[in-house]
Amino acid sequence: MIAATSALPDVLIVGGGVIGLSIAEALVAEGARVRLLEAETVAAGASGAAAGMLAPIGEAALDSPLLWPGLESLQRFGALCSRLHGETGIDPEYVRSGLLHVARRGSEVEALAARLRATQAAARTTGWPFDPELEWLEGSALDHHAEGLDPELAAGIFSPHEGHLRPPLLVRALEASARSRGVRIDVGIRAQRLAVAGDRVLGVESSAGRIHAGVTVLALGAWTPALLETGGSAASAGVAIEPVRGQILCLEAPLPALRSICWSSGIYLVPKRDGSWIVGATEERVGFDRRVTVEGVSWLLDQARRVFPGLKEASFSRAWAGIRPVSADGLPSVGPVPGREGLLIAAGHGRNGVLLAPITAEIITDLWQGRAVGPAGRTLSPARSRPASDPEDQTPISR
Repeated sequence: MIAATSALPDVLIVGGGVIGLSIAEALVAEGARVRLLEAETVAAGASGAAAGMLAPIGEAALDSPLLWPGLESLQRFGALCSRLHGETGIDPEYVRSGLLHVARRGSEVEALAARLRATQAAARTTGWPFDPELEWLEGSALDHHAEGLDPELAAGIFSPHEGHLRPPLLVRALEASARSRGVRIDVGIRAQRLAVAGDRVLGVESSAGRIHAGVTVLALGAWTPALLETGGSAASAGVAIEPVRGQILCLEAPLPALRSICWSSGIYLVPKRDGSWIVGATEERVGFDRRVTVEGVSWLLDQARRVFPGLKEASFSRAWAGIRPVSADGLPSVGPVPGREGLLIAAGHGRNGVLLAPITAEIITDLWQGRAVGPAGRTLSPARSRPASDPEDQTPISR
């Protein structure tokens, strides 16, 4: 145990994306002294490259353990974005637009109808936190939500509770709120290795020297395993996170009328408040290569035109890429790292980092405060592969 001093933070967070800043903002609201390190600039990684979809029903399989944390987290965004806008003057542009999942004639329509029935049954039998209120659309009802669809797209499911926001604006608002509450945010400082004494993590060795803290939280996305490995094999055991490049692009007018997110065969189109559309995203296992490629942009444009043929007249604005942190089992790791006291991890969120940021922050805050975590915390525990009775499974941390 490290004795607290006025200069020593209670919690050191490594990583300035939406996950790290959400945790910082939540912890400082509970009275913690928090310092955050970011090697580049805030939202330099996956957070700044995301489309900002908040779509757990459209995104997760019904039998996925990720569904419930996603549903829980989705409910936080209305109040969170309203509060941040009021406190900071920065509007994350949260829109509960709904999501339209469209399908082509034949087997796709049949599969989508089966998904609708299964989702409605799951919501009734497993006690979802809200009624999904899903609606089956065909013909003119489908055209009302999305004009100019390819005629082969004959049916769709409309999910009214899902929505989107602007991740860079959300991160800026979280940063401003955290700073105003006293969080020290240092950009341009790179954590190089964990500072370890026995089984306890004392903080990090950084480009600015050794930084101690009572508790260290790693939220570096796909770069988290590399830092974990500096703390010894026990720290990195069981945490497998792979970098996956996602290329994404922005289109501008002239565009068809689209009132909600549109999802079709792995491509999504997100209409933003300024009238532009975000189109994404590729999934490429190319390491940490963040280049935008001709092949990636061509694929996105081809897929988008398969949904809206009229997009050939749209203006191309720009394209970019981010590195998603994808875990081996598809679930993020949030909680204590087995075998290391004073070390928490919040990484591996894949393409659901923005969606899961509020619930991730709640889990880390509960652990820091010594409170028992709920079902989402147990689902996302780094020790989840152990038997449920294992005493190290999401126990409050020692600080």
